[in-house]
Amino acid sequence: MSANELSLSELESLARQENVHGKTVDCLLALQSDDEEVRIWAVEALSGSIEPTADEEEEMAGLLETVLYEGEDGESWSPLDADQLYWTATMLGRLPLIDPSTTKVLQELAGSKSATLDAAARRARSVVGRLGE
Repeated sequence: MSANELSLSELESLARQENVHGKTVDCLLALQSDDEEVRIWAVEALSGSIEPTADEEEEMAGLLETVLYEGEDGESWSPLDADQLYWTATMLGRLPLIDPSTTKVLQELAGSKSATLDAAARRARSVVGRLGE
């Protein structure tokens, strides 16, 4: 477990709370854990209690960009990468407004033709579409 990775008990606790702010990036990073239970609880927290804040946008956009571009080099993303991209796009979509540079990275994900990233690309298209309304 890296220094910034949440423990299993921390993730379980977060998933049971309501309206948790300031833990979005930590939960997104936990999606790359070697421990499947940690990943399951990270998804549980992200799908329920975690509410991203505008202060977290830059870090989330950086994570999205890093994972997307690192996989692009070899045109290969792991299923963990795909989950992380999906949930990062989801969390960015929960923000009322995002920076144009963040929208640009979401558009790049939305345009992905990789079968591995299909769900993440669909989510990114949905977020970009909502922002264009």
